[in-house]
Amino acid sequence: MAVYRHKGKWMYDFWKNKVRYRQGGFQDKQDAIEKEAIARSTASLINMDFVKLCESRLADIEIRRSKQYFGEMKSFFKSVAPVFANKKKIGKDDIVEYLNIVAKESFALANKHLRWLKALFNYQDGIINPCKGIAPYPLRPKKRYVPPMEDVKKVLNIANKEQENYLLTIIHTAGRVREINRLKPDDIDPKFKYVILRTRKAKNSDEVEREIPVNKILKGVLKQLPLTGEYIFTNKRTKTKFDYRDKFLITLCDKAKVKAFTFHCLRHLSASIMADAGVPLPEIQKILGHQRATTTDIYLRSIRANHQRGTNALEVIS
Repeated sequence: MAVYRHKGKWMYDFWKNKVRYRQGGFQDKQDAIEKEAIARSTASLINMDFVKLCESRLADIEIRRSKQYFGEMKSFFKSVAPVFANKKKIGKDDIVEYLNIVAKESFALANKHLRWLKALFNYQDGIINPCKGIAPYPLRPKKRYVPPMEDVKKVLNIANKEQENYLLTIIHTAGRVREINRLKPDDIDPKFKYVILRTRKAKNSDEVEREIPVNKILKGVLKQLPLTGEYIFTNKRTKTKFDYRDKFLITLCDKAKVKAFTFHCLRHLSASIMADAGVPLPEIQKILGHQRATTTDIYLRSIRANHQRGTNALEVIS
């Protein structure tokens, strides 16, 4: 029997008819053995409608979404299919029972699975979504790390010119790393009044662009950059757009002897500086590129600290 102990609890894990059956969270071994026996006896009663729904949804995700998201969902469907595949009809109680098991490991993970299951049942018209009315598990607000300004300046002081320009561009646009990596010469206003940042939420979704006003510091940086290649920032080794996964920032933090922070933490810092400077929430929302003000509100964690004035506030870092 494939029954074993995992993280202080017991679980079963076996394959039948190319479907994996796995469940954990049992307090004692005997309980896990009994539940495994029940699972094996019903394993042949596969709900093919549910399996086909998972396969159809996964095929659509492969076309429309990123490879990373596709891989994540493929793994999720493999784990969740055996849980519901032997049920002729999936109801709200079945979903709650499954989520409660996941919640023993993590409330955040259970909420993620709830979102994915909602999307799965919403994918096909005519299905009554059994997730309807299920409330997410309560979570503590995730604390976002905002590096102290003095730490950022220490890093900038030891960075080479190319690294410094890259970091300053992130800070003074409050842009996402992928947006900065995709910057092209045509995205820079000839008079350096603004830059255009573009983002895409899904692989095949339309690009959304926004204009970011250029402050004095960013203008000085942009004037130093080569505006002749395909991209503003390139990887010297591959000759393609800059690959931020080289993780040079972690190395710089180590050399500067400061707490390590990521490129995205610089976006947090920019948002915090603007909030502290009294920039209105809607203006910060425009600069950050959030579709909803509530996202910006959460991002700033209740900080209520004009568009051009927003990026001007960032001039404290140079």
